[in-house]
Amino acid sequence: MNKQAKTTIVLLSTTHAVLDSYSSFLFQLLPIMTVRLGLKPAQAGLLTPLLMISSSLMQPVYGMISDRYLKRSMAVFGPLVAAVFLSLLGTATSLPMLMMFVVLGGIGVGAFHPQSAAMVSRAASADGLGKHQGMVMSVFSSAGTVGYAMGPILIAAAVSLFGLENSWYTMGWGVAVWLLMLQYCPPLERIERAEDAPSLKESLRAVWAPLTLLYFAVVLRSAVSVSVQTFLPFALQSNGMTDNGRSWVLAGFILFGGIGGFFGGALADRFGARRVTMLAMLIATPLLVGAFLTTGLASYSLLMLGGTMLNLPIPISVVMAQRMVPGGASTVSALMMGFAWGAGALMAPLTGMLSDRVGFFNALLAVSVLPLASAALLWRYPKDETVARMRVHEAMAVGD
Repeated sequence: MNKQAKTTIVLLSTTHAVLDSYSSFLFQLLPIMTVRLGLKPAQAGLLTPLLMISSSLMQPVYGMISDRYLKRSMAVFGPLVAAVFLSLLGTATSLPMLMMFVVLGGIGVGAFHPQSAAMVSRAASADGLGKHQGMVMSVFSSAGTVGYAMGPILIAAAVSLFGLENSWYTMGWGVAVWLLMLQYCPPLERIERAEDAPSLKESLRAVWAPLTLLYFAVVLRSAVSVSVQTFLPFALQSNGMTDNGRSWVLAGFILFGGIGGFFGGALADRFGARRVTMLAMLIATPLLVGAFLTTGLASYSLLMLGGTMLNLPIPISVVMAQRMVPGGASTVSALMMGFAWGAGALMAPLTGMLSDRVGFFNALLAVSVLPLASAALLWRYPKDETVARMRVHEAMAVGD
């Protein structure tokens, strides 16, 4: 891997961490803003779906734009847009203003992800072999997870030091990373296609069945992850845990998930993407079930291990999709990172409805079995050797 490729990977991974720190500001500020603006619960409840739609569900649109025009602009300016508008959340003086900041900031977050994932994947394949692709995507994905986990801590510290109305002070590190991207981010070069090579639409149609299996496997995994992040604090609160204690448990779940994602790519490179992903899902369920059936240190330990297994396949799923459709890296990256994550997140309210009937711990216990369904879908997914043969055929068609 050449020096330029390494620089690109480090730059984009660092930017990913900074960008995703802004994407979790809302969850820390929402209770404060609800009181400040006198919002009703239903009004406050609009904000999280707005963020999910603009930052996650819209990613396939951003990805198609990237694949069609292949410019660096979305990767470069996405962090700036996110930093500006999400750092302004604390300055909002009305619900419409707050909604505007959330939507525009979410667009910045979503625009960055598909193109940057394609750039990282391309950089990992700069040696012509692509043997580092899984590991590199793990670094890129884990960087975002770490940033996401740090976001609430950073904005809480800023508000505590400078006041809610000065939340815009946090804009600084986002602007700094934008300047670095503006200077050093490389273009996403167009892959020259043969005249008879299939279009992106034709390529997607050719692999729609396995891609659909992979997509719903990711959706189910995401639904579990988001449900735990959303309702675990309520469950712990019902057991009398302090605010500080709950924040540490939740941060641990997210950070251990990032650790899982970091090692997931390397394991996939060594043992096979499908095999590692399926095994992780099979292990995740008993760990999470054990976590919600026990208490104390045993419960927290199982929860961290469950989070590790649950999030281990995040970068692997992106690589699996990119290998299936190499000519549409941005689009399929968006499907696996944004659209699937957003769809999974929108399933979380079902967990909330279930918790009203059976309690938070029992609801989380119920959703903990979903990774088994994800593993069942992956069982039907083509083996790595089959995908590799498909990849060679596609490479010959596009001249990659």
